[in-house]
Amino acid sequence: MRMKFVLAANGSRGDVQPAVAVGLELRSRGHDVVLLAPPNMQEFGTGAGLSTSVYGDSTRAVLESDAVRTRLKSADPRARLAAATEITVRGGRQMQQALLDASEGADAIIATSAGQERAHNVSQVRGIPHVPLHLCPIRRNSTTSLLSQAGVDVSGPIASASWTVVEWLLWKASKRAENDLRSELGLGLMRTPFATAIAATGIPEIQAYDPALFPGLVSEWGDRRPLVGFLGLPASAREGVGDVSAYDDLSEWITAADAPVYVGFGSMLPKNPDRLGEAIVAAADQLGVRLLVAGGWSDFLGNAGELGNRVRVVKHIDHDAVLPRCRAAIHHGGAGSVAASLRAGLPTVVTWIGADQPIWGRAVASAHVGSSLPLSRVTPSRLTDVLRDALSPQRRVIATQLRDRLIAPSLAVSHAVDLVERVASGSR
Repeated sequence: MRMKFVLAANGSRGDVQPAVAVGLELRSRGHDVVLLAPPNMQEFGTGAGLSTSVYGDSTRAVLESDAVRTRLKSADPRARLAAATEITVRGGRQMQQALLDASEGADAIIATSAGQERAHNVSQVRGIPHVPLHLCPIRRNSTTSLLSQAGVDVSGPIASASWTVVEWLLWKASKRAENDLRSELGLGLMRTPFATAIAATGIPEIQAYDPALFPGLVSEWGDRRPLVGFLGLPASAREGVGDVSAYDDLSEWITAADAPVYVGFGSMLPKNPDRLGEAIVAAADQLGVRLLVAGGWSDFLGNAGELGNRVRVVKHIDHDAVLPRCRAAIHHGGAGSVAASLRAGLPTVVTWIGADQPIWGRAVASAHVGSSLPLSRVTPSRLTDVLRDALSPQRRVIATQLRDRLIAPSLAVSHAVDLVERVASGSR
């Protein structure tokens, strides 16, 4: 049965790409698909071949805002909470209206975590399911904890309690603004956090990451939150979204000497990129390795021309094609970057900034395929030590073994879309 689906993805490429993967599979099954994404991701969506409309603010504007770059990292927990609330409701009215407009005649809304509140509200107005698409563990569980941002490694009841506390603190800070947005749609007051309300619908919350990295989550969550694996784009969509699998000269550069170390920080531009770049180059020089840098929009290590042939900088690459030709990876620990480096069998150094990145750093370290280091603690000597470990034969063997255990992207996408179709057709 032909159906219409609206995909709402707010955030960076790492947030939008999994939604695009789901959208392309839905379209291949004969459904109508509309993608909502930030202004700076419009070209990405249309390049992949999906009808795409604006949803929320520019990702770059959000990431470069004072709330993200300063207050979210404040030592004062009240300042961090206020910043998190501001980010959550930012652009809420526009997003809600865009989703309301796009969902006319739709059978379901599929939404990533950022903006889940808008999806829940509009789904209630339309009387259709909201299918959550989570890119990391963001619900109460005993395996991971938000305390990892503070360098505290806990599990069990303390981890579970930390999620409950954070959910209620965020709700207390944002409920007035959130209920104002609900009232504009004619909806009643919410009295519990959105995580609680969304879970109460009974609709499966799809977890788009691999169970191999979070032992215990499958048994703890069961069918309520199925872990389907990392969602990847089909090869046919790569060129359209601007990924490059092989400039002729890049391919020649890769094969001209030992495999390079991949470096990429996506949309996460650190406060002091020059300091980070100097530390990475110093570590590479100390260990005698070359660097392949994906600079993205940040122009990270844009002075590579001064560094000689040992450092090569490109804007975007096709991770699936290029990363298997590398020997290790250094990145910020976004879900998409973690998926790409581990699928390539690369030992991975996560130099995290915030958000879900410390959770991924902990997962990488716990799987013994790399290291986790807060960006604030990165120095040439520390980075040299963790990169030396990543380059060891033992680490490569473990990374290869993990790669072989990961769910294939095509199977992950197929499983996710099976779940979406089941919910939309009323057979959940």
